[in-house]
Amino acid sequence: MLLKSSFFKLLILSLFLFSGVYADTPYQVVYLKNYNTPDGLLSSRVNYLMQDSRGFIWIATDKGVSRFDGQHFKNFTSVDGLESNECFRIAEDNYHRIFFYCNNYRFCYYENGLIHKLDQQQKIWVLPFSNFFFNRYNELCVNYALSTKVYRFPQLRSRPHALQNLVGYTYGPNGEEFLLSENDLNILEKELSGGQLSYVTAKNNTKPYRLALQQNHLLLITKEWVQVYQLKKGGISPLNKVRFAGNVTSVYPTGKNTVAVTTVKQGTYIINYLTGERKNYLNNNITTATVIDRENNIWFGSYDKGFFLSTDPEVKVINKESGLANEDVLKLGIAGGYLFTGHILSVLNYMKLGASPNPLIGSLTIKQDRSDFNRITSLATIRGDSLAIGTDNGIFGLDVSNNNPASWQAKKSFYGPIKGIISWPDTVGFISHTSVGILSHHLRDLVGFRFESIRMTSIARYKNQLLIGSLYGLYRFSPLIPMIDQGKFKQERILADKGIDVVKCLASNNKALAIGTEAKGVFLWVDKKIVQFNAPAISSGDIRKLIWTDANTLWACTANGVSIISFSNNYQNYRVSLLNTSNGLPSDNVADVIRNDHDYYIATDQGIAVTQNLGNTNLPRPVLINDGTTENQSSFTYGQPIVFNCVALSYKSMGKIQYRFRLKGVDKNWSVAPSGEKRFDLLPPGNYELEAVAADRFNQLSPSLIFKFAVMPLWYQQLWLQVVAVLSAIIIVFLLVRKYYQSIIGLQKKDYENALALQRERQRISSEVHDDLGASISGIKLRTELLSRKVNDQPAFKEIDAIHEAITDISTQMRLIIWSLDAENDEVSNLAHFIHKQAIKLFEFSDIRLNKSTSVGETAITINGEKRRQIYLLVKEGLNNIIKHSDARNAFLSISLYKKKLHITIHDDGKGFDLDTRKLETMGIRNIYARAKRLNAELKIDTTPGKGTAISFKLNL
Repeated sequence: MLLKSSFFKLLILSLFLFSGVYADTPYQVVYLKNYNTPDGLLSSRVNYLMQDSRGFIWIATDKGVSRFDGQHFKNFTSVDGLESNECFRIAEDNYHRIFFYCNNYRFCYYENGLIHKLDQQQKIWVLPFSNFFFNRYNELCVNYALSTKVYRFPQLRSRPHALQNLVGYTYGPNGEEFLLSENDLNILEKELSGGQLSYVTAKNNTKPYRLALQQNHLLLITKEWVQVYQLKKGGISPLNKVRFAGNVTSVYPTGKNTVAVTTVKQGTYIINYLTGERKNYLNNNITTATVIDRENNIWFGSYDKGFFLSTDPEVKVINKESGLANEDVLKLGIAGGYLFTGHILSVLNYMKLGASPNPLIGSLTIKQDRSDFNRITSLATIRGDSLAIGTDNGIFGLDVSNNNPASWQAKKSFYGPIKGIISWPDTVGFISHTSVGILSHHLRDLVGFRFESIRMTSIARYKNQLLIGSLYGLYRFSPLIPMIDQGKFKQERILADKGIDVVKCLASNNKALAIGTEAKGVFLWVDKKIVQFNAPAISSGDIRKLIWTDANTLWACTANGVSIISFSNNYQNYRVSLLNTSNGLPSDNVADVIRNDHDYYIATDQGIAVTQNLGNTNLPRPVLINDGTTENQSSFTYGQPIVFNCVALSYKSMGKIQYRFRLKGVDKNWSVAPSGEKRFDLLPPGNYELEAVAADRFNQLSPSLIFKFAVMPLWYQQLWLQVVAVLSAIIIVFLLVRKYYQSIIGLQKKDYENALALQRERQRISSEVHDDLGASISGIKLRTELLSRKVNDQPAFKEIDAIHEAITDISTQMRLIIWSLDAENDEVSNLAHFIHKQAIKLFEFSDIRLNKSTSVGETAITINGEKRRQIYLLVKEGLNNIIKHSDARNAFLSISLYKKKLHITIHDDGKGFDLDTRKLETMGIRNIYARAKRLNAELKIDTTPGKGTAISFKLNL
């Protein structure tokens, strides 16, 4: 397409048409984080960058549009609704919709997670050097040449305003608005003609130009200069002119009083158009777009390397590109006005401080005995112009007072691996693996002491004491001066009771001693007071080195950055700041720090950072944004997955964000997650509030984000349905119970009716037997008795008397049957009365005295006729046995009733018998057992020859 070809052909041709870069512009190296296609970016060619009102960074590429939140890319292509994959410009309107201008000259916009196309199919012409944005009326404005072309579409929902004639009006993206008078236009045209620019050149896009409003300034922008005008009521007045050269591709206002100039192969210039101050980034790269975000980070788009992010452009970096022999810097030192850097190899780099913003870096190789262990382990300044250098092979002295690096030569003063060095005037203290030593008089005189190994790590001088840190604690050698004179060392471990065990480094300013440990952070020892600093207040608990840059500022170097502890009020108060890759360091792995005037030099394994910034005192807090598909949904059905998505924006944290979630009123503790997605699968029905916060690597928390939602029960979990189900269940149970009890009542009624019928039948039989059969038997008995009186024949009399006795027995049995059938005798009291009555008759003609007792109460307890009959026959059998066999003088009959248990006892004071023998021989005993078993009663017969017999009978009624 024409736009595509004209824009990029012009970009490539400019490589040959323009030459040079502004000669006096210093090259400033900063730490830049590069994002490219392996990180998720759609393409390595970036056409435009923009930050929206919520904080997202939008990237227009030749293969689609990417939205970046500092951690993840969300990509959009024509499949998602883009008019075309190649996008050139991005702008946000007043309704927070993101508009994209594609290479088919059409717009589309992003809203609520989707890309929408405009109903208006009109093509819009946006030349490569022009810019477009929305004014305060939500009209689409395209700035090019000396005019602003305004577009209105129904979907833009532009606000009506009183301006009818738009000729001469110039707009800005932040609501600026200015009407150019004829005189203003004449001033602008005169300036353009002086630069050989005209309407024809702008139309042909050979020497393009445009106007831009920024705050109260009007900018006339070309590819060679920017003319700044002050806006006044009477018109515009020239203020300043900033020139630049090189293969310029675009010029855009980027911040307060600054413009970004992107070039081909000369990088990007950030220029203050009022002061003329300029800084250059990304030299030797084709840059296409630049934006400075609200956190003061600078984003650079490139033609073939994606985009770059500088989190703190004020931090300079000295690296291999600057001239370092090796970027893995272990130690730093300053002597004779030079900065010295020690590396993993026996190489010292040096550079002159303060002479030039871009000093040359030289190298000095130290000749050592071994090539396998040759690290620079320590650097210490002596008298300001000499350097003591500790290595794996010994201590070297370097005199740099002559300011002639070519003549410098390191001289060895001690052999052996050096673990640490400290210095005071003309004297150096050091430690090796197994000894502590003092070198004095220009490193010529040595006093030392060898002792058993405690794995020494560091050395410090504090209040006339020599302190040694080791992996086994902190040791003191005192007093210092007599020790030097006499060569005697008094070793003593101290502060073990304070938890100081593994010491990795020491630092003293003579008023305070800082002790760095392996896992417990930093201990500050002031007089008799000890204060501990540990993670997360500082970067890490594993301290590599401690440095006092002044009497009140302590730097703690770790593998997670450097922590700066600033003390005040005689070390009573303090403030902790952090420096790491999130605010400009090339690496978190910090090995050393040194100060020169206002500059701080920080050694890392990716080069040296130079800054005047003492940490994150004014870092912005993270911003937490609801970016989920459920943001407009407030109710969910039980069992439906519930997913909330939030995004934390904190470009200073370089993507190192921690998310914390909790259900308010449910969770007591926060749940921690590395991503902003929170999912619930089986949350019980109810109303909930999900609270989310984000924490950056500086332990700053974002404002809380609250998701209010409800989980609705399933149809069978609805309350009304549950109530109906419960009521239905109650009714069904009631009906079933009612039916059951009705059947029980029916059975009981039937049993009662049967019992009543049986009782009536028994009563009838009893009456009929008594009235008919009983009367007949009584008549026969009477006649046999009369007949026996009339007969004198003795044999006949005996026969008649036998018949009379048989009839008498039949009569007795008949009365017993009638008694048992009579329902009126079913009560226990009647049974007891009947037994007593019959017992009296049995003993009437016996010489045995009968003693009876009854205790059955007045409670009406019934017992059926058959049981009464069996009980009576059992008692009768027992009484008959007493009369016939016991030879007793007394017999006892006791009947009692207790808790529905009938208890009958029969005993005598007779001759007794052997139960085991008689039980098998006599019918009476067997009958008693049989009747007891039939009644399911407890029977006990207790007898001994000569001691009487007792029969105990118990029956549950």
